[in-house]
Amino acid sequence: MPIAKILVAASGAEEGRGAIETALLLGMRFKAHVEAINVRRNPRDAVAFMTEGMTGAVIEEIIATAERDIDRRADSAAADLDAIAKRLGMEIGRRPARGQASVAFRQDEGREDEVIAERGRLCDLVVAARPTADGDAKEEVVAESVLMESGSGLLLVPAGHVSDLSGGAAVAWNGSAEAARAVHRAMPLLRKADKVAIMAPEEGSMRGPGPDALAGYLALHDIPCHVHNLPTNWTNIGDTLLEIARTEDAAFIVMGAFSQGKLRQLILGGATRFMLNRASLPVLFTH
Repeated sequence: MPIAKILVAASGAEEGRGAIETALLLGMRFKAHVEAINVRRNPRDAVAFMTEGMTGAVIEEIIATAERDIDRRADSAAADLDAIAKRLGMEIGRRPARGQASVAFRQDEGREDEVIAERGRLCDLVVAARPTADGDAKEEVVAESVLMESGSGLLLVPAGHVSDLSGGAAVAWNGSAEAARAVHRAMPLLRKADKVAIMAPEEGSMRGPGPDALAGYLALHDIPCHVHNLPTNWTNIGDTLLEIARTEDAAFIVMGAFSQGKLRQLILGGATRFMLNRASLPVLFTH
C-alpha cells in the first residue's frame, strides 16, 4: 500500500516543528497529501475538574486565560506550518492534489487524543512529536490513543529532528503480530531504504516467524536486508536497539508496540515505553 495521505499533529508547541517538517518532507518524497491538524479543546471542559468551590468571576477568568492559551497555540501551529511549507516550496491549500505533494491545515475541537486517533483511521501514516519523559503527559496520551484506536502507523519524531527518512532502516523483530503489522505498514519506506537491518534475538528464541523468515519475506520484495542478532547480555533493550540502529546508520526504526504475550513482552515489549519517551531516532510504531 502506498503512502498517499499523512496526518501530522500541529499542537503549536516548539517541540512539534520537527514532526511537521518531517511530515511535509515525506509528503514531497511520496507525492502524498499532508493534513496538519490542530485540535482546540473546549476551555470549559479543560477547567471543569478544578473549579469546585470557586466563585463565578474566578471561573470565568480561568476560562478566559485558557481560551487565550488555546488561541495562542492555534496561531503558533498555523504560523509554524506556513513558514515550513514556504521554505519547502509547498502551498497550503484545502484539497489534495492527485499525483503531487499537497498540504492542508485543519482545526477541530475536542480532545486531542480522540480527534487525532479518529482522523488517523483514514490516513496511511500519523506523524507526531515524540513525548519526553519529563514533558507534557498529554503527548503520551495522544501517542497511545493513536496506536490503540486509529489502526494506522504512528511515526514519532524527536524534538529538533528533521528527516525524510532516506537511507537505512532498522526493524525490531520479535515474531509478534504487532511487529508484523509494523513491517507491513512500513513497506513503502522499506522499499526505498538503502538497506534494512533486522534486530532480533536468535532464531530459536521466539514464537512465530524468526528473523531469517522475515529476511526471506523482505527479499521477495527486493528489499536488501540482513539480520543483526541482539546480544545476549543486554541490560536495557531500548538502549541496545538504539545503539544497533546507530551502528547500522539507520534513519528510522520500525517496531510493533505493546505486544500482549508475556514471552514477547520479555523479548521486545518492554522497549515500547522506553522508545516512546527516549528514542533519539524517528520510530514507526504499529499496534
